[in-house]
Amino acid sequence: MVKNPFEKYHYLLEKYIDPRAIPVLYAYWSSPSRYYHNIDHLNDIIAYIEKFRHRVNRDEFDQLILAAFFHDAIYDPMDPKNNEDKSKKFFRDSYIGKDKKFTLVEDLIECTKYRKRPRPFLLQIFWDGDNAGFRKDWMTFLRNEKKIKKEYPKVDENKYREGRIKFLNQNWGLFGPKGDTNIRKLIDYLEDK
Repeated sequence: MVKNPFEKYHYLLEKYIDPRAIPVLYAYWSSPSRYYHNIDHLNDIIAYIEKFRHRVNRDEFDQLILAAFFHDAIYDPMDPKNNEDKSKKFFRDSYIGKDKKFTLVEDLIECTKYRKRPRPFLLQIFWDGDNAGFRKDWMTFLRNEKKIKKEYPKVDENKYREGRIKFLNQNWGLFGPKGDTNIRKLIDYLEDK
């Protein structure tokens, strides 16, 4: 069983995040309206980051983990253009670290906004972790799509399909042959519905 990331990294959150903000952060990730962008997604990105623990220094690792906690803290499917900016602001308002300036956290959150793999190594780690689902097996990729669709209950089916296909096409070529195969199959699936 996967450990609750809020328990696993409580020491990090308690060191750098205002104690009043931690339950709010947990509530965001635990919201019943989140089917994909929930604690499972948070665990996935943290697990990806942990693979690089020995290739980054301690401050970099801490910032990668904090960015994981905050990158989708604010997630409103009806206002997707502002989610990252609001999440960065939430981090800024919650950060209490006096001994370090963790400005990288905001850059890591920001990089998830774009459909282009960043060049700096730390941003690549984070972006790849956030987008690792594109390289999963087809059935997992399809299950994730169905979870994402549930996060848009008020969006007309045709409008959702059109927007989703546009988004998927923006990802073509970013995740290698496995990712492209998943994208093509999902576009076919959406077009057949």
